[in-house]
Amino acid sequence: MKNLLTAAALTLATFIASCSGAEAGASGDTGAEKTTKTETAVPGKMNDLMAVLDGTEGCGQKAVDAFFSDSLKNSLNESNSLTFANYNMAEAKVVAVEGQCCTMEAKAGVTTRSFKLCWEGDKVTGVEDLGMK
Repeated sequence: MKNLLTAAALTLATFIASCSGAEAGASGDTGAEKTTKTETAVPGKMNDLMAVLDGTEGCGQKAVDAFFSDSLKNSLNESNSLTFANYNMAEAKVVAVEGQCCTMEAKAGVTTRSFKLCWEGDKVTGVEDLGMK
C-alpha cells in the first residue's frame, strides 16, 4: 500500500511540475515577442516618451513639454478637463500601433489609463484619452 501511495504522489508531483513549467515558458516567449515587436515598430520617439513616464510628480507634464507639438500643447492648456499632462504615469507600454499612431497604457495611481498618441516626425500631434482600463 505504501508503494502505491508513493508512486501516485510522485506521478502527481511530476505532472504538476511539467504543467507549470510549460505555462511559464509559453507566456514568457509571447511576452518577449510582443516587447520586441513594439520596440521596433513604434513611430516617432515613442520609446523615449514612455521612458519619461516614471511615476514621479509632473512626469506627464515633462513628457508633454518634450514631445508634444506646440499647437497640441496650446490646445491642452486651453482645455478645462484633465489631460495627459495631469497624470503621474508609470510602467508605460505600447499595446497597438496603427501607422503613425500608438495606443499606450500606463499605470496612474491605482488605475491604468489608455491614450492614443499620433506622431508627425518627432512630435506628438494628436492625443486621445481612451479612459481607464
